[in-house]
Amino acid sequence: MIDTHSHILPGVDDGSKNIDETLGIVRQLHEAGFKTLIATPHVLEGASYLSPAEILAATELVRQAVAEEGIPVEILPGAENYIFPDMAKWVRAEKLMTLGNTGKYLLLELPLFEIPHYTDQVFFELQVERVTPILAHPERYKGLIDEPERLLEWAKKGVLFQLDYMSLSGKYGPKSKELAETLLRSDLIHFVGSDAHRVSRREGSNREALQSVQEIVGEGKFRDLTVTNPQRVLDGDAVQSGGEYSQKELVLMKTKEKRKRKGFWARFRS
Repeated sequence: MIDTHSHILPGVDDGSKNIDETLGIVRQLHEAGFKTLIATPHVLEGASYLSPAEILAATELVRQAVAEEGIPVEILPGAENYIFPDMAKWVRAEKLMTLGNTGKYLLLELPLFEIPHYTDQVFFELQVERVTPILAHPERYKGLIDEPERLLEWAKKGVLFQLDYMSLSGKYGPKSKELAETLLRSDLIHFVGSDAHRVSRREGSNREALQSVQEIVGEGKFRDLTVTNPQRVLDGDAVQSGGEYSQKELVLMKTKEKRKRKGFWARFRS
């Protein structure tokens, strides 16, 4: 399997603090079944900007350390890029790291509590540059929990989605877990990732969450999410979008959220 989202580069963001912690994370992910890990440190536009050259250098250090420890895992460069209006210009100037450094797919994240008004424009401008946007962990954004139908609109325009599989364990709360399950059943997820920041305190938690994904989507689709689609990204090939999407469950979730809010305010007023 190929992990498309991990924070294993030591000392560059809020992930691994040192190489020993990195090796511990890599061992756990290998035990869960991963053979390739794409290192995706946070990249922001401002003062803490991390350049592609810095990411490549840190990735090489981790690759060497993993090889010296005899862990049979390939380490590749990437980034989780925080959205900002000029992303396409930065891509054109080669200032943002794409997944696998192929120049084809950009993993990006949104603010957790709001969807910026320029999001659709950024997606469009990236696609004009022939770069496919992959939205990290859509199930975790409050704006998309409240309006999951926006994901359907983006998917139809060619945006791809990466699920944090630990969302299925309830790590990020019940609403994120519910949306994660809905997106998987609606065929709206194209990749899964660990989003690992540190060594898990409970052995087997990665395997259990991955098993939950497989139980929802089935063995064939699970392979697409963990092997076929990520390998297409690394090869610079097109990822199949899944064709017709199921809107039914998203609509039901939207209706359910409205009922919950209405019930809350009814109780509050009484």
